[in-house]
Amino acid sequence: MNDDNGRNWMSCLGWGCLALVVLSVVGIGGCVAYVYRGGSAARSVADAYLEAVDAGRYEEAYEHLGAQFTEDRGVGDFVAFEQASRAQMGACGGWTMNGTSVNRESGRSVARLTYQGSCESGPIEVAFNLQRVDGRWVIDDIRYHEPGVEVIPTCAECGTVLPPGARFCPNCGSEIGGGEGAPEEPVADEGPQE
Repeated sequence: MNDDNGRNWMSCLGWGCLALVVLSVVGIGGCVAYVYRGGSAARSVADAYLEAVDAGRYEEAYEHLGAQFTEDRGVGDFVAFEQASRAQMGACGGWTMNGTSVNRESGRSVARLTYQGSCESGPIEVAFNLQRVDGRWVIDDIRYHEPGVEVIPTCAECGTVLPPGARFCPNCGSEIGGGEGAPEEPVADEGPQE
């Protein structure tokens, strides 16, 4: 190989490497932009939801929910869910997002966001699962968590959210917690055996 061919070959290799580096940077930048833009849009939905619920505007908050959530729960069930949660948590505020994940699963864009809030009953964590549907983010699932406290009372038989102080499920009529007149479990006698 003469010197000119060697330089041409090295020049081609150099340009090829440069092109590979540029394509890699553009690809990584696109992924970062997708996650940032998706996380930002999903966060604005979760923020609007929390703001509406904190202000008692439950119907407004309900508009941010997706079909996966609303198919099983009408507005009345949703309001009961939030009122029961808020009755136990007390007034809340100061929500801070402390975790986010945006990706594609099974051909759809999904986001998981967690917030930490300060409520009268103590610190609360709320987790949102969102999905991008027809160009907009909607909430598919909401979970409140307060360490050591059951935040959302539900019926053991049918899963309906229970209003505060309920003795019977408003949906299926089951007695809650066995009631006061529930028969006691027999207790084994642990005295001396003969």
